[in-house]
Order: sequence, then C-alpha cells, then structure tokens
Amino acid sequence: MGKYFSNVIQWYEDNAKTYAKASEDLVNKELINRFIEYLKNGSKVLDAGCGPGRDSKVFYDLGFNIFGVDLSSNLLKIASQKCPQGIFKKADFLSLPFNDKYFDGIWASASLLHLENISDVEKALSEFNRVLKKDGILCVLVKQQMGKEKTSIVTDSLSNHDRFFQWFSKIEIKKLLKKSNFSIVSLEDNYPDLAGRKEVKWIVGLAKKN
Repeated sequence: MGKYFSNVIQWYEDNAKTYAKASEDLVNKELINRFIEYLKNGSKVLDAGCGPGRDSKVFYDLGFNIFGVDLSSNLLKIASQKCPQGIFKKADFLSLPFNDKYFDGIWASASLLHLENISDVEKALSEFNRVLKKDGILCVLVKQQMGKEKTSIVTDSLSNHDRFFQWFSKIEIKKLLKKSNFSIVSLEDNYPDLAGRKEVKWIVGLAKKN
C-alpha cells in the first residue's frame, strides 16, 4: 500500500462519521436501476469500497444478498449498523477474500479512483473478474480527467485534509475493462456529479465478464 493510498484510508478512519453523514443522501438511483437490470432477485452483490454502507443498504432493500469490502474499519462499523443483514469485511481490492465466480454483480462506485497507479487498477479489475460469475455484471464509476493532470492531491473541505485522486478518460477505462476480460455493455463520460459540483464529471461503465 503506497503512501498516498495509506493517507486516504487514514482520512476515512478519522472522518468516518462526518463522511457518512455528508454522503448519506447521495444515492445514485438512476445508475443502481441500470445495474440491477442485469441481476435476478437474491443475487450476490459485492459493494467494492462500500464505505458507510449507504448503497449496500439500498441493494439489500431491493432484494439482493449484499457483501461489502473496505479498508476503513470505522466505515465498516457504520456499514454493519446501517445494514446488519449484509456481510462486511476489511479487504483490499488487489486480493479479495472470496472464491472464484462467487458474485453475480460488483458495484464499484467512486472506489477505484483512490488507487495510486494504473497497475493497481488493473489488478483490482482482474480480481473483480475472478470473483464474478460468467456474464456477471460490473458497474464502475470513476472521476473524469478534465485537465492535463492524471492524479491530484485534493484538500477536503470537511477536514482540510489532503486526499489523493486518480483521474480517468473514457478511452482509458474502455481499454482497462477489455484488458481485464470484460465486455463493455455501456460506457459514458461527462456524467453529472450528484453533489452538484459543476467542475466534477464522472465516467460510468457497465461491463460483463466474458
């Protein structure tokens, strides 16, 4: 785990309650509905980078068996309280503690963007592919690269603590998904920010395991 990534995890540890409260209403219902079109009721869904369990609770309420992984113990505690029916584990995307072909769907919303380099993103996508069943669905949401910088240290307005972010292009995400043996279902950029930040755009990808 690199220095920047370690600092990000520590930020979430120190600000878990504040972050959970600030983000609790940012449920992306439109994207969730698109994702679950490819899932049957009772399917196993992995919330990769589940944070305080906001989306995990939504998936459980919609009738899915939910599993969540994160590296922040404090966020996992909140997730377990919010969705006690879910199974939450402290785990790294680069080495997921699940058997091959275990999940029907993986929800990776705003989680890959904290990884420090493309190599780690490739490893994470490879792990996602490993634990997905054949034709399993993956949803990826990452921040779009708007300028020349590929990575940035952003000062958080809640705590004045710097956090590391990696930005992506649509072409880059397409290549990464294909390299990790996924077939693109849909891929779009310039996706609006739920918090209303006009300077922030997102890339949304839905892909199936080959």
